[in-house]
Amino acid sequence: MLDQFQVRDLPLFDVVLALESTSLKDIVAALEPSDCRAVLVIDPIGGLRGLVMRDTVLKHAQRLSDMRVGLLPTLGVVELKPEALLNDAARVVSTAGVGALVCRRSDSEDLKAMLRDEMLNLTDWAPLMDLRTQRLASEAAAAMTPRRTPPVVIAL
Repeated sequence: MLDQFQVRDLPLFDVVLALESTSLKDIVAALEPSDCRAVLVIDPIGGLRGLVMRDTVLKHAQRLSDMRVGLLPTLGVVELKPEALLNDAARVVSTAGVGALVCRRSDSEDLKAMLRDEMLNLTDWAPLMDLRTQRLASEAAAAMTPRRTPPVVIAL
């Protein structure tokens, strides 16, 4: 059944993106008004360093507000393409050291995440089925829309 779904069909959650050098007080300022469950820590060149859960950030920020988020313990992450099949994703996140997967549902969306344990212990298939139905409907609509080819200008 996993081969019927893609990673983009998972109930992924929003994350706050932060450079590893960002102070906890700055991250708390971004977390508090949002419903993000975690912070995705990136290095200066944009590589993924790991995922820090919201409660961990808030707990440490009370005592060490100037501490850098890169010093907190992180869950290992793996970035997957949105079209990756769930059976392949399950194999990848089962690798030692991986605590979460991250993905963009499309090129225009921000990174989202799902914890490894939540994915591997998924029991409610309804959200996946709903997201898959929406995805298939939008793909069918896009296929039905006639594509206009722009005019070609040939310089002689």
